Amino acid sequence: MSMIEIWVPEAIVVLFLVLPLFRPFVKMLWSLDGLVWLPFIALVIAIGIFFAYGFRPECLPILVFAFVYNFANLSSLISSIASRPNDSFRDRGPVLTVCTFVLLGVVAIPLFAFPSRVYEKPEGEAESVKELTISNRIMNTDNMFYRNYSLRIYGPVQKNRPLIILLPPEIGSAASVDMVCSELYKKNFTVVTYAYEDTYPFRRQPVFPVKLFRYWRTYRKAAVLASANEQGKALEADRRADIEYLLAQLPALLDDTGKSKLPPLLLAGYGASGSALAYLAGEREFIARYTNILGVVAIESRLWSSYLPEPRNIPQVPAYAGIIMRQWANIKSHLVNVLPQRVNRSGPLPGAGISFRGLPVLYLVSGRALDSKKQKPYQAVFDSMRSGLGRVAIAAIQGAGPLDYQDFPFTYPIYSFLLPGLKGAEKSEDPIGDTAGIIGNFASFLLEQSEQAEETSITIPPRHAISGSLYLESKGLPGLRF
Repeated sequence: MSMIEIWVPEAIVVLFLVLPLFRPFVKMLWSLDGLVWLPFIALVIAIGIFFAYGFRPECLPILVFAFVYNFANLSSLISSIASRPNDSFRDRGPVLTVCTFVLLGVVAIPLFAFPSRVYEKPEGEAESVKELTISNRIMNTDNMFYRNYSLRIYGPVQKNRPLIILLPPEIGSAASVDMVCSELYKKNFTVVTYAYEDTYPFRRQPVFPVKLFRYWRTYRKAAVLASANEQGKALEADRRADIEYLLAQLPALLDDTGKSKLPPLLLAGYGASGSALAYLAGEREFIARYTNILGVVAIESRLWSSYLPEPRNIPQVPAYAGIIMRQWANIKSHLVNVLPQRVNRSGPLPGAGISFRGLPVLYLVSGRALDSKKQKPYQAVFDSMRSGLGRVAIAAIQGAGPLDYQDFPFTYPIYSFLLPGLKGAEKSEDPIGDTAGIIGNFASFLLEQSEQAEETSITIPPRHAISGSLYLESKGLPGLRF
C-alpha cells in the first residue's frame, strides 16, 4: 500500500518558529526585521492544517505554542507595521532562549512521532472507482428537506462478483474508510459506500469542534447517560433511514448489466449504522424484501437502542409528614431531577424473541471489549450474542483500538496511541488489511453456505490470513473461521 507522509506543513511551522530564536546570536540576522513575521505566518499555517487535513490532535501543542509565541511577539509586530525599528530581541537572555528551544522541541515531537499519511492509489485502482450523486426528500415534523448522497463504487458491478455495501462511521465519514474499501476491492469484492454531499465527501473534513464533541460524547456516554443515549438512538434511526433508502435505489443505480437484481451482498456498517443493520437483520419484512443479502457486519456498534432510562428514585413523603419533612423531601426531589439521568441495559436486543431464521450478524469490536474492566460499553453486544436465538459471532483483533478498523492507524496514528486495544496485546502489522480480511472472509464464509452462490455462479473470493491476534466467538455459525 503506497503511503505519502504529510509532514511539510508541520516542518515549515517549526522552521518559522525556530528561525527568530537564532536572531540574537547571529549578527547577520539583526537587520532582517521581517523575521518578526515568521511566528505569525507559522500560526496561520498551524491553523490551516486543521482546515486542510481535519482535526489533528498531535498539532494542538504546537498550535498553543504558536499562540503564546505570537502574544509575546506582539510589540515587535506592531513596530514592524508602524515601520519603527525594534531591537528588543537583543534583550532576550540565553536562559530564556534555551528554555524556549526545549519547549518548542517538546511540542514538536508529536508532529513527527505520529505523521499523518495519505493513501496514493495506483493508476489502475483509481480508474476503477466511480462516483454517483442521488437526492432523497425527507419529511419530518417541522419541514421537508433534501439529503444528497455521494456514492462511491469500487470495482465493476457484475453478476458473478459479490457486493459489499459499507456504511461509514460518524467520526471521519467515508473519507476514513477509503483504504478499507480499496483493500476489499483488491480481494475481489465490489464495494459501495456513501457520504452526505454537503460534508466534504471522500476527503478529510475540516474540524468542527461542536459536532466532533457531540459525536464523541455520544460514543463514550450513550451506554451511561440518558441524554447521550437519546442522541445515539437518533443517530441509529437516521442511519436506518439511509440504509432503507439506498437499498431501494441501488439496483437501478448499479444496473450495468441490464439486471434489476443485485448480486449476493453483505451489509457492513460502522457505529450507529452497524447497530441499525443488526436490528434490521432480525426483522422478517426486511429479510423478505432483500433476499440477496447474505448477512451483516456491525463494526464498533454499541446497540444504543437496547438501553432504557433508569427510573428516578424520587423520595415518597408520608401522609403524616410535617412541614420540615415535606420541605426536605422537596429539596431531595429537586436534587434527584437535577442530576443526569442514567440508562441501563434493559431494552430490546437485535433478534430478540424471533421465531424465524434471521440474517447472520458479525460484531467486530475493539480489543478493549475483551477487558472485563472496559466491557460495559459493549455489554449489549455480548448480551445479543449470548441470550438471543440468532446466528451471531463476535470478533476482535486484540491489539486494535476503537478507531483502528478505519484508516486512522495510517491517516491519524495518534488515535491508535491514545485509544489502544487490549492492554499488553500486540498491534496488528496490517490493520487495514486485517479489517478488510475479516469482512471479506465473513462474506466468503456466507457465500460458501449460500444457495445463491450456486444459482448465480458467483466467484467466491479466497480467504485471507489475519496477521493480528484474533478473538472469535460464535453461535449458530458452525465452521466459521478467519
